[in-house]
Amino acid sequence: MLISKWLAAFLCLLTALAPLDARTKKGDRLLKSGREAEVRKEWDKALDLYEQALSEDPGDSAYLLSVNRARFQASQAHVDRGQKLREQGQLAEALAGFEKGYAIDPSSAIAVQEIRRTQEMIEREKTRKTQASPEERALTPVQAARKDAEDRIASMQAAPQLAPLNPQPINLKMNNQPPKVLFETVGKLAGINVLFDPEYSTQGAVKNQNLDLNNLTLEEALDHVALVTTSFWKPLSANTIFVTANTTPKRRDHEEQVMKVFYLTNVTTPQELQEILTTVRSVADIQRLFPYNAQNAIVARGEADRIALAEKIIADLDKPKAEVVIDVIVMEANKVRSRDLAAGVGTDGLNIPVAFTPRPGVRTPGQPSSGNNNNNQNGTGAGTSTGTLDTATPSPPGSIPLANLGRLSTGDFSVVLPGALLQALVSDRSTRVLQSPQLRALDSQKATLRIGDKVPTATGSFQPGIGGVGINPLVNTQFTFIEVGVNVDVTPKIHGPEDVTLQVSIEISNVRDRINLGGISQPVIGQRKIEHFVRLREGEVNMIGGLVQEQDTKTVTGVPGLSSIPVVRRLFSKETIEKSDSELLVVLVT
Repeated sequence: MLISKWLAAFLCLLTALAPLDARTKKGDRLLKSGREAEVRKEWDKALDLYEQALSEDPGDSAYLLSVNRARFQASQAHVDRGQKLREQGQLAEALAGFEKGYAIDPSSAIAVQEIRRTQEMIEREKTRKTQASPEERALTPVQAARKDAEDRIASMQAAPQLAPLNPQPINLKMNNQPPKVLFETVGKLAGINVLFDPEYSTQGAVKNQNLDLNNLTLEEALDHVALVTTSFWKPLSANTIFVTANTTPKRRDHEEQVMKVFYLTNVTTPQELQEILTTVRSVADIQRLFPYNAQNAIVARGEADRIALAEKIIADLDKPKAEVVIDVIVMEANKVRSRDLAAGVGTDGLNIPVAFTPRPGVRTPGQPSSGNNNNNQNGTGAGTSTGTLDTATPSPPGSIPLANLGRLSTGDFSVVLPGALLQALVSDRSTRVLQSPQLRALDSQKATLRIGDKVPTATGSFQPGIGGVGINPLVNTQFTFIEVGVNVDVTPKIHGPEDVTLQVSIEISNVRDRINLGGISQPVIGQRKIEHFVRLREGEVNMIGGLVQEQDTKTVTGVPGLSSIPVVRRLFSKETIEKSDSELLVVLVT
């Protein structure tokens, strides 16, 4: 009857736990599928799978954390996609992407900000009278205001631009004509005025030249004439040009000077600003070039064509630094198996002490009672003995007078015989550690990751050389902290959109033991360190370190001699066998 009750209770327990186990297993399967989708960057699918897992077990913290992470990533993915569409001028599609991101994660402040900004841009486009280009539609309100300000500043200091009355291409053929006639003829065809330097005819530009122009614009025709006549021209207004000899003094006196301020947005140090400044000064040959470190700006003044060249150089050099995202996967597996076997006598060796406890009649008298016993035998000696006991130091336990050595027997000695032991113990312990941190580093900039603890260790101590009232006589010990755990240092050198060279330093350490040094417990740090250079392509997986360590330990304790006899040794020894396996794998994924 009792067995039936226990069986019924056991079946009821299994029935109650069965749905829970099934639900947990289903949630784990959904969690695993969600993580696989997360690796593929399918955030919407991952979020849906995580939410299904959370519905199976709403109290599971792992499911809840996965849902929150996937919700943020899915919302951010739609926001990023909307920003790319907006840069292409597709405002309606971008707004739909931002709204979807907000619907996934209503707490996203970025999605709310982008929705408002895009709505303002759509309203701005509705008020335009003409259809704007995709580049203009892609400008945010802040960017549009900045562009308008730059255009106004540029219009205030802009050099004169030619606006000929006749925009038709110029076709002209002339033979053996002086330079003035060539310039005047081109000017009349385009409807512009030509002014000459009074010294133009006396500075060597007086030789007659042949000219053959076909289907050229006004600027191209003037450049051709200036080239064959060694002349220099510049516009004075929309319909007037000035011509003089192409010499250094004349260019310095008459060439148009403009000033422009270049704001660099990707410079991080004054050294980078100075390097760009030196490059522009050397290549564009602009002498009036000054840095302004507070605003990361360069002020330049010079000829319009040189300033234009400087602008192109600065635009090419002031690029955002390339970045690389590195996944560091550290997998460590430890397995320890041990076996203890002991059966017989003296498995830990023989340690049989012999205790000496003499009988009261044999040991040295050392108590008043002993003096009284002697008094019964000899009264005169009693007084002397009593006086001696009152003043002498008591005899140590187990001491006897030399006269009583002959009275010793086996009853005054005792031993403790060793016991028998039967021991059989097997243990199996395994540990698995998986760490997957992610690093994002700029080109040529060191990125550091520390996962672990800081362990204190003593580095030195000192004691004050003087003592006295109010001075602490204790020894002062200095401590430093050692970083223990996973330490990763990566310095990337990006060669292009698909190749990167990494200078990697990975250190994996732990506290293996503690020893006493000078009365202070000091940690023993186990360290495994890898340092090397490696070149990888995008998405390439590289195993930079695989360390396998196997250790077998066999310990035998027992009675010397007897523990070495092949058959009998099992009765007089204890054998401990321990086998440990350790595997470490470090993988880099770019």
